[in-house]
Amino acid sequence: MKALERTYRKSERIVSKARFTYVFFLRELLIAAILGGIIAVIWYFKSNINNMLGKEILTDAIVQYTALGALGLLLICCLIEGISLWQKEAVVTDRKFAVRVGIFKRIDVQLPLNQIKSVNVTQNLFERIFCYGKVIVVVDAMSPVIVKGISSPLKFAQSITRQKNRYEFEGSNKRVQLVLAQKSARKAQY
Repeated sequence: MKALERTYRKSERIVSKARFTYVFFLRELLIAAILGGIIAVIWYFKSNINNMLGKEILTDAIVQYTALGALGLLLICCLIEGISLWQKEAVVTDRKFAVRVGIFKRIDVQLPLNQIKSVNVTQNLFERIFCYGKVIVVVDAMSPVIVKGISSPLKFAQSITRQKNRYEFEGSNKRVQLVLAQKSARKAQY
């Protein structure tokens, strides 16, 4: 159970939770393929490169350590991306929308549902193919809240909008009941 779930499970009902995608690891795999290709080409043409330079600079040990360094860098990038993905949270409760992102720089945003003006989804072609995207929550008082990397972003945006409408309907319904109760109390006084 993540931090937002623990926080709001006690005081509010969690209506929806965002799921985040692992597609971001494709970027690391692409970097690995490019680095591996470059190192393989250097290894293959090592003797030609050494002949062009006039001395043996590229030894087997140097190419092997370069490959190990590239692998280590790639593993560190994957680890940071994985921890970042594990730390992301976005939930919709019966009264608010809350987001928590970041490893080193933590950002917590809590928006009451009645302050949300609109909820938008953006996806490019790659994101539509892999079924993930950005959910943009627009609020009057501040810049929009952008939550990236959400799996099925349209479903999550619909759950925010649906809960916002329920919250507003319940609030207007309570106001109507309050006005009717006040009118009946006045009639009872006379």
